Amino acid sequence: MSLFTQITQRVAHDRVITRERRPALTLAQLAGTYLWLPMLLMGLMALGGGLGLGIAQATIGADLFERFDAGDKADFETLRILSSGFVVLGIGFLLAAISFALARIAGIFRVGGGQIQETAGRGVQTLAMPWTAWGFLILMMMGLMTVIAGFAVHVIAAAEVHDAWENAAGPDAAITSKLGLAQTLTTWAGPVARLGVAMLFTGIVFMLATIIRILRFQATRLKALATEATAN
Repeated sequence: MSLFTQITQRVAHDRVITRERRPALTLAQLAGTYLWLPMLLMGLMALGGGLGLGIAQATIGADLFERFDAGDKADFETLRILSSGFVVLGIGFLLAAISFALARIAGIFRVGGGQIQETAGRGVQTLAMPWTAWGFLILMMMGLMTVIAGFAVHVIAAAEVHDAWENAAGPDAAITSKLGLAQTLTTWAGPVARLGVAMLFTGIVFMLATIIRILRFQATRLKALATEATAN
């Protein structure tokens, strides 16, 4: 047997815990029960904010084509950056809501399967937390924090752009140092936020894999209980 096969089998092996009563929700599953809806609402509000900022930017941009105004230019560039930041933040919160909802579903399967076994009068067997669940937790937390960090960088860049254009006398009179800093920040903020979104997507895949493992284990366990009941 090759080393790769041994490692694969070890990773795929599920540790079973036997107890007398049905298990309670884990901390992640409990958090998913209460946090999926707030995350969903915050995501929708952030996306709505990004849409509103985009509309305001478009309105100011129409005026800039007619005449240059330092205040309008400052507002236009600030809204452009903030709108992008709010959209990415909203997507991050929505993906976090999906993640928490999946954790809640996993908890329902865990407790429900244990309840059936307890009712049958047999030892309650549940899976120990598999590596896919740990991967989900790590990726979800890191992904959400990365998205929030990307949004914070967008806010800082927007402030720098606003300061650069606020007192400018013409299109070429902005403070170049602040524009350069804002450009650097926005260049980094986009990839950082997208990395966070990618982490959240990967975490969702890990949680779906965890749910499949739970369902497979519960089906096997219930089949074994049915076989024992038929034999008796």
